[in-house]
Amino acid sequence: MRNVKIGLTVMMAIMIAVVSSFPFAGVAHALCSGSACNGTDPLATGCSAGAATVRQKWPYGNPGPLKIELRFSDTCTTFWARSWNFSAFSYYINATLKNWYWHQRYSPPSDSTYSAQRYGSNGFQACGDFSTSPITSPVTSPSWKCTSTY
Repeated sequence: MRNVKIGLTVMMAIMIAVVSSFPFAGVAHALCSGSACNGTDPLATGCSAGAATVRQKWPYGNPGPLKIELRFSDTCTTFWARSWNFSAFSYYINATLKNWYWHQRYSPPSDSTYSAQRYGSNGFQACGDFSTSPITSPVTSPSWKCTSTY
């Protein structure tokens, strides 16, 4: 019995060593980078994996019903806006990457929506809002509905 346990332990150690030696093991691969990502979906392209929130805003108080985030992917060098519905009800929420892209959808509580992404290193701002009616245009003002510029 002892020899079986030792054999299994050695076999597991070998398997772990082999699997971890594969290049990029466990790393998500993005389908684009740089300007090739412009106007694309950050989730579908893999750019959202490992992305960070670089600016955030709670326009109606913290905590409040809406949180706006400016997201950045170091892998793809892209930015996008994400808005969260933190209310107890479903609303239309909008995520706008100011001067570039926007998206709105009907969102249940604790759900989010996001804009398309844009390549760049700075000068980006995320804006957003929520409503009981569809939001049919980008949100770019007033400034209290936007993050600070990154």
